[in-house]
Amino acid sequence: MKLVIISGGSGNDALVKGLNKICAGGGQIDLNIIVNAYDNGKSTRVCRALTNTLGVSDIRKNHSRLYEAIYAEKANPALLEFYNNRYNFEKGKELEQITSLLRQWNMSEYIKYVDNFFANAESKNFTFKDFSVSNIVYAEMFKEIGYEKTNKHFCDKMGINDFVILNSFDNVYIKAQTQSGHIIEDEGETVFWNNPNDKIIKTIYQVQSHFGLNQRAIELVKDADLIVISTGTFWSSIQPTIEYLDFYKHINASKAKKIWVLNNEEDGDSFGVSSLEFVKFMEETGLDLNQFTILVNADARDSLKFKTDKYNFVEKSMGNNKGKHDGDKFARALLQIYYGLEDSENYDKILFDFDDTIWARDKSDKLQEISKQNIELINNFLNHKAVIISGNSYASIQNKLACLYGRDLSGLVIDIWADANSSLYRKNKLVEFLDQLVLDSQAKECVDEIANNYNLSIEQIGIKPVNFKIKPLTSLERRLLTDIIKTKYKGYFKADITGKTTVDILNVNNDKSAVFKYCNFDKLKTLYIGDELKKGNDFSISQCCTKKLEVKDVAETNLIIRLLIGE
Repeated sequence: MKLVIISGGSGNDALVKGLNKICAGGGQIDLNIIVNAYDNGKSTRVCRALTNTLGVSDIRKNHSRLYEAIYAEKANPALLEFYNNRYNFEKGKELEQITSLLRQWNMSEYIKYVDNFFANAESKNFTFKDFSVSNIVYAEMFKEIGYEKTNKHFCDKMGINDFVILNSFDNVYIKAQTQSGHIIEDEGETVFWNNPNDKIIKTIYQVQSHFGLNQRAIELVKDADLIVISTGTFWSSIQPTIEYLDFYKHINASKAKKIWVLNNEEDGDSFGVSSLEFVKFMEETGLDLNQFTILVNADARDSLKFKTDKYNFVEKSMGNNKGKHDGDKFARALLQIYYGLEDSENYDKILFDFDDTIWARDKSDKLQEISKQNIELINNFLNHKAVIISGNSYASIQNKLACLYGRDLSGLVIDIWADANSSLYRKNKLVEFLDQLVLDSQAKECVDEIANNYNLSIEQIGIKPVNFKIKPLTSLERRLLTDIIKTKYKGYFKADITGKTTVDILNVNNDKSAVFKYCNFDKLKTLYIGDELKKGNDFSISQCCTKKLEVKDVAETNLIIRLLIGE
């Protein structure tokens, strides 16, 4: 999934950690965060003044938070101090003291940037109290090598993706206008406004250099599967990113699923603002809220849970610890909305395709490990609710699962329909067979004629002939063979291109929906998960089920299983 989050520096902290935790097994989310860099408070204000660059803080915070989320207790303590610690440096000894810290952290490579930063004569006019060393290094590197190279450098250093994207490279300072017409002259002051009787209603932009919108941000929004406007300071982090240079138009034009998450508590810039007032402000910004699910936290302040029938509001419990969401609950709520899922208790049966849905054809260690996890999660947590319906032979499935459960598949409780969907195996025993899927003798004669005419070998699948597999064939040979069968033997049987080198010869009535009908699943609430819902056997059964989900690979299946079981 291509996920784009629009947020500030700390507003997505819980979400990023929650996503990393739930996706730890598969790495199936391609995450990018779009921020503005208009921060002008505290140490960032000094850095901007001395380097004439955009604010560093939101970029730096996102880098450090993802690093901590990924590496946890394995994180480098020196790197965490570089990012997170703040210091009061003695007047006139700032360079000496910062240089000492960088050497202590084994980061002497950044001393040259600190030297250049303090070489600016104007630095003597500032007091460096409550200061992050990383802010100074980032700001000077922004000035000397640019934003993108700086971002990439630190992402490479931390072993994380280059995922923080600026909405624009324009050097912008923002002001705010209140209901009374008062102008708050500096972004750093908006977060301390705290005035419910004269609320902020507008952002004013002072642009010192013009580059336009960042094309990379535009492309990410265009190509996203899911766009999330996350929690954060509305008038400095969220609203300006969306409004500046009409970036909202690109969000509106995206075909992605879209979710806007409301805050848990009031921020200083929007003290006394209710959820419905935020909706009004966002409407005025230009965002099409008809395209969004507006996610409200059931644990939030009451004033931030007001809803209107005009838009699609969803309320979920996501925790509230001093205004912060519970990361696991937050990530789960977003992904459940994206997939349209609730937990497994809402389904009587959950039906799975096998190849490249549960188990990867790719033999790489990573995908094979995820495949094993999928089977074990299904077997341990979904067990009797889960049914595998596969065109594979049971012997091939048995061979793959033997590494977990032995050849007798001891301990496996999942029902498996195999042998071209014809045979139900339970606890390694054949318990049911669909006679209506058997190929008749005339079909067998036709298949033998094909084999003889074109010198092909054929494998029979099933205790009675339900499938003849012809392989290995090239792509061209498969297309030619299926064309011949459709032309010459139409009505006797059908030919499906499957796998990478195979043509399957099947009864014309053979598809997975035959199992669905035979088992009377139409009377149940069912979910189907497969990788080819638009073609082949997956298509027919997916149309029968209450809900269907098409996955890109076994890693996405892994994520969906975890959502279903609440792990």
